[in-house]
Amino acid sequence: MSSVPLSGRSHEISARWAWHLGVLGALVCLILVTFRYETLSAVEVWWVYDTYSHCFLIIPISAWLVWQMRHELKTMSPTICRSAVLAIPPLLFFWLLGKLATINEVREFAVVGFIQVAILLTLGAQVYRAIWFPAIYLFFLVPVGQYFIPPMQDFATWFTDLGLTLLNVPHYTEGTLIELSTGRFEIAEACAGLRFMIATVTLGVLFAHLAYSKWYKIALFLAASIAIPLIANGLRCVGIIMLAYLTNNQVAVGVDHLIYGWIFNVTILLILFSLGIQFRDGPVPPRSHAGETAHTVPRFILVLFATAAALAIYLGPAYASWRDSVPVVINARPLTDLLTLNNWSASETARAWKPIHSGADSEFIARLDSGTPHSPPVDLAIEYYGRMREGRSIIATTNRLWDPSEWRQVGVARVKARVGNVGLELTERVIWSLSEKRLIWSTYWADGRFTTSATTVKLLQLKTAFVGNPAAALLALSTPVDGSIEDARLRLQAAFDGITDLPDRLVEAGQPQASRTRMN
Repeated sequence: MSSVPLSGRSHEISARWAWHLGVLGALVCLILVTFRYETLSAVEVWWVYDTYSHCFLIIPISAWLVWQMRHELKTMSPTICRSAVLAIPPLLFFWLLGKLATINEVREFAVVGFIQVAILLTLGAQVYRAIWFPAIYLFFLVPVGQYFIPPMQDFATWFTDLGLTLLNVPHYTEGTLIELSTGRFEIAEACAGLRFMIATVTLGVLFAHLAYSKWYKIALFLAASIAIPLIANGLRCVGIIMLAYLTNNQVAVGVDHLIYGWIFNVTILLILFSLGIQFRDGPVPPRSHAGETAHTVPRFILVLFATAAALAIYLGPAYASWRDSVPVVINARPLTDLLTLNNWSASETARAWKPIHSGADSEFIARLDSGTPHSPPVDLAIEYYGRMREGRSIIATTNRLWDPSEWRQVGVARVKARVGNVGLELTERVIWSLSEKRLIWSTYWADGRFTTSATTVKLLQLKTAFVGNPAAALLALSTPVDGSIEDARLRLQAAFDGITDLPDRLVEAGQPQASRTRMN
């Protein structure tokens, strides 16, 4: 006699699961459509950059983890968590900050946060507690880490230089270039080890969750998942260079060094997990849900809350779309007037060097000649943004100070200079190609002041979204190094002395109605 009500209850719970999962799927689809730019941008990064190709596995891994819990989940009844909607306003604010500062990663983290809200809202707190790890693991869908490439390059270069020194291999290191008697090697971005470290951390978090229950074991294994890839990548760089050195560049040059490198990295990864499994904890018994009750809610209440959440989430993109529709008008004349400089003759001519900034609202490129016999010219570049916005950011990862296919950086430093009465700090870079060596001074201009910090530019961008001057610019001067570095520096400072009113011109460029008579 008891089998009938049990069967009826099982059917009722299955029907409830079907409704709640259906509403969850619809809400997640609406979120992905509403934030389609962030969604497509993330998928494009996964597809284009091998570093993030593992992101395609995150959703299947999370789904597999939930599937492994299906018997436990069958004992639960989904409900709604009304308090989940309270997380929408701070997530919208977080997303809007990323939108205004044009930081894709921040916006993509917010989108995954909205998906967490959808899961909690439509399935309830009890179910969310049971599947918390597969849900949180979805944050690995966000492709982050590009900011770590420069310091990781520096570490790999330092480690390689130290390793070659300890091995008594004669070499000379300048920037990220290491020169041996048998050839020159560069610790390029691909050699920084970011791909290996991100993959190790992503797998390491999953491994730690499956293998350990004690917090200190989890912490130690995650620390090893960060430290070991850094050290292993340094050993890989040393090994590849040594292999080329000992074989007179017959081995480990060209494409094959990547193959050897990945064989080494995968071997290290297998060793790490093989050692880690030796200290695994026993299986954790399934949590008992006896005494836990989930209040049944009518279907229209479920749909009502999901609809309210979708409308609330849409407010952020609606405001951002309205803001982006405001036109940006640039007055380029204050910049083009820089061609009339005291003590310098200027011309818009082709040159071997120029920045790559495809999203600038206005670009000013000129070659300055001091008129001194045999003195190399100075190239001036200004990339101007009337307002940084979608697809037009001065800090975009696609922006470059030079064409990476032609130039390599061999040195970087900080220098101080003056433009009129304004003192400013600049980033000094030394680059070389097969034809020449150049010195570049560069800085950003945002909200009426100069800075070399990309973080400061982002903070000023947030500020000027509400108050201040929204215009921003990249200022870069470059000259060939045909003698000493100091001579090149003097030429760049002399060029700054010829554009003493540059700060005023940059302000005027963002004010289309402004005009004034200039004395040439």
